[in-house]
Amino acid sequence: MDARKRRWGAGLLGLALWAAPAAALAVDETVIAVDLDDSASDGDARDVAQRHRITLRPNSPMVGVDRVYLATVPADDAARVLRALSADPEVDAVEENREVRALFVPNDPMYDQQWGMQRVGLPRSSEVTCGRGATVAVIDTGVACENHGEFTRIPDLDGARCLPGWNFVNDTAHANDDQGHGTHVAGTIAQTTHNQLGTAGVAFCATILPVKVLDARGSGSLADVAEGIRWAADHGADVINLSLGGDGHSKLMDQAVEYAHRRGVTVVCAAGNSGRAVGSPANAPHAIAVSAIDSGDQIAFFSSRGPEIAIAAPGVAILQQTICERGRNRCEQFASWSGTSMAAPHVAGAAALMYSLGVTDPDRVRALLLTHSTPAAHGGAEPELYGAGIVSASVASDAVLRSTGVTRALMLLGLALGLALWIRNKKGELTAGWLLPALITGVGLFFLPAFVGHYVPGVDLAMRPAASWDVLLLGAHLHRWLPFANLGVVLALVGLGFSRPSLRSPIGGVALGTASYLLSELFLRTGFAPLGSMLYLGWIALNVTVCLWVARIGIDRKTR
Repeated sequence: MDARKRRWGAGLLGLALWAAPAAALAVDETVIAVDLDDSASDGDARDVAQRHRITLRPNSPMVGVDRVYLATVPADDAARVLRALSADPEVDAVEENREVRALFVPNDPMYDQQWGMQRVGLPRSSEVTCGRGATVAVIDTGVACENHGEFTRIPDLDGARCLPGWNFVNDTAHANDDQGHGTHVAGTIAQTTHNQLGTAGVAFCATILPVKVLDARGSGSLADVAEGIRWAADHGADVINLSLGGDGHSKLMDQAVEYAHRRGVTVVCAAGNSGRAVGSPANAPHAIAVSAIDSGDQIAFFSSRGPEIAIAAPGVAILQQTICERGRNRCEQFASWSGTSMAAPHVAGAAALMYSLGVTDPDRVRALLLTHSTPAAHGGAEPELYGAGIVSASVASDAVLRSTGVTRALMLLGLALGLALWIRNKKGELTAGWLLPALITGVGLFFLPAFVGHYVPGVDLAMRPAASWDVLLLGAHLHRWLPFANLGVVLALVGLGFSRPSLRSPIGGVALGTASYLLSELFLRTGFAPLGSMLYLGWIALNVTVCLWVARIGIDRKTR
């Protein structure tokens, strides 16, 4: 085998191993951590090793003080060695040397009072994504996220990004909160987190789009709410939170929710607080109706119920910062409120995490949240109360990152193998230099959050494919148009660098990564088709064809 073929084989082997699930990479040895009594001597350590026929090596230079050793044993003998060491009087503790990793815990002083954040898995979900790039419209009493006239931005939203909104109550561009409800809701979604102040939010890097449809009494009109939904859908919202509603059914509301859904927006609604039937707009066909649970996973007595319930979320004694004195005099408070109004934003925040990870189809977002919900601790699972289960931001985020990462890696591997056979059949020669650009473009280092959280600088970009960096740089709303994953980008690189032989292989890698990313989007069904499914499929087919053609020319040495 010549050197070029060896490099090609090694590259494909590395890609295959990287793409494989962790379980497939198991080794036949187990490392055991052995903690001897602190008074043990070096001689005692040697005696223990001889008795159990193992080799003890110091875990660190501190072994003379703490007497912690490591031993590597065959995996099939590990259970026996563990039992034997556990019975040894010289051994204080022994166990498998399992991997541990940093867990993000917000330093907000009231976080320990936010049982809801802990129930939906904020510490783990925030290691995967914090919602950057997603925009959530809070259609409510307004949000205290701007300084305007008598109104001020509350301190614990100071680090949150708020877009200019609209006030349908007073017909102005200032959606200031004069009641408090909307600000409380917005805090659950995107309260500034890890800022040593107050409380935390589910998707604390998401952008808030405030839409005021309710007045200082917390009341509003059907027409204003319907208009607010349409306005938010037309002004960049990825998710709409509706912690409001009324009895009965409204065709006007159904049509507004459908309008938003057709534009790729996930609409999350509070089920209602009547304890009876689910109200409107939560009973709209395309709405995600959310019921409320307490800290024991019991459905709250006030929570509306029925077949429309999609999912449950924390909604009793939910703590967030909000305004008081109708937003005047810089009056602010940390208030613990209850209601399905408080439950819905937990789900809206989790939906924002899905958009941040590149899932832009609202039907897919809904399916992911429902599929990766968790059961109630006491085993209750009545669909008319809990829907699919209790929302879990952590489980859903983990599942999306893992499934998309592995799928994209395997898709790239398949295309690379096919392209290699094509080039060899054409009597071509494979070049080096394409693999890393292909991985960066089409796959990304999706395994990074297993070792470090997204909050480490650069990880948020590195963990996702370059083809989806537009989510972070331009916003999830524009990602549906795939601005970084199309033949325009590839042909621009061809025009700029194909005349230089040394750049052909990396450009070919980018083209291959782009093709694999686009095909994986079809397979995963994560992308929203803004112009319809037929045009979307045609556009993908054209892009993949052109990208593979460029990849073949770039990677084949004989085309230079």
